[in-house]
Amino acid sequence: MESHDTAAPQPESHSRTVRHRRLLVGGAVVLALIVVVFWTTGRGRQLVQRVQYARTAATFSGDSQKLKQTVIVPTLDSPCPPGKNVIWCSSFQLAWNELRDNVIGAPLQVIGAEEIATRLNAAKQSALDLEPRAFYATGGWIRDGVVEKIRKDMAAKFPSHVLPEFGGFDGGILAYSYLAARVPFKYPFRQVDKGVTFTDSQGIQTRVAGFGLWRAYLRRYKNIREQVEVLYVEFRDRSFEVRECVIDLCRHSQPYQVVVAMVEPENSLAEMLEHVRMRIADFEKKPERAGDRRYGANDELRVPEMFWRIDRRFKELTGKTVANAGPPMPIVEALQTIEFRLDRYGAVVESDSKLTVLAAPRHFEFNRPFLVYVQKRGAEQPFFVMWVDNAELLVRR
Repeated sequence: MESHDTAAPQPESHSRTVRHRRLLVGGAVVLALIVVVFWTTGRGRQLVQRVQYARTAATFSGDSQKLKQTVIVPTLDSPCPPGKNVIWCSSFQLAWNELRDNVIGAPLQVIGAEEIATRLNAAKQSALDLEPRAFYATGGWIRDGVVEKIRKDMAAKFPSHVLPEFGGFDGGILAYSYLAARVPFKYPFRQVDKGVTFTDSQGIQTRVAGFGLWRAYLRRYKNIREQVEVLYVEFRDRSFEVRECVIDLCRHSQPYQVVVAMVEPENSLAEMLEHVRMRIADFEKKPERAGDRRYGANDELRVPEMFWRIDRRFKELTGKTVANAGPPMPIVEALQTIEFRLDRYGAVVESDSKLTVLAAPRHFEFNRPFLVYVQKRGAEQPFFVMWVDNAELLVRR
């Protein structure tokens, strides 16, 4: 009877199997290390943040004129209308600075918009407030190729950004700026499943999406709790009801930070910022309040989410003449686009602005007696000529 016993594995085959397994284990370890490094450097959180953003629909996307309760102001010291959201972003100031400092070489004198021009000329905000890798700004004469320069530079520095239309103008001045800042939180906050009840200045309550931290005493929230820093807090009548507070949502974020401040409104955003800075400075000087800077195990934090994109045309500038632009020239475009997102993963600010100043338009309007003739190109004599002295043969409206 024939034997059907299986032959024992060959030593060489066994050795190959062992080596294969070791390679798989080694590859898995290397992949795990890459994932750890990718996450700890912040790139992993940014990727998660981008995926999350892609799934979220904007609350608003469009022209600012469609908004009834929101305004975008050109400078921080512009008056804040009561009962309105008030937004400012430095991209428009960066474009203005390019015209002022690098093209005209002097404060812009804008006839008919003296107040806003004075504010923009005197503003302290500049490119120094941003990391060089986070923005682009330039300006120049169109005849000297500034449009081509912008397209080339932006393609190299921000290749994924879609540039606005610059128009087919042959003459005049163009200034453009773009900024993009991403501030991922080191540890994502908790999502408020049932939302946050937001009460506006008129007492109207609205249920909105939100994020934050509560039950912070649980061990699994330790890292989130430790990333929150209380920069200032004041209570009502010695109670534990918060009257004012300023919170740094992630003290680890570099080079930017996201701060939320619950304070009373002032006449301008500049005044509100000054109030906040003074309170923070005073708070730091009181060693007895050092414990209050830590986010406590029983503290609760809830912040509304935001995601919007707004186009703002500064019509208070368009059509006004820049008197010191060589020959006086009108501003034909003053446009700013701002996109802002804030959720449990962090914040993103993206904005671009353009300022176009063109030569004064020539109005070729035949609204008085004129001559019209028709002739063969190159011929010396026409075959039809008419002097239009009155409207008898003109088409009536």
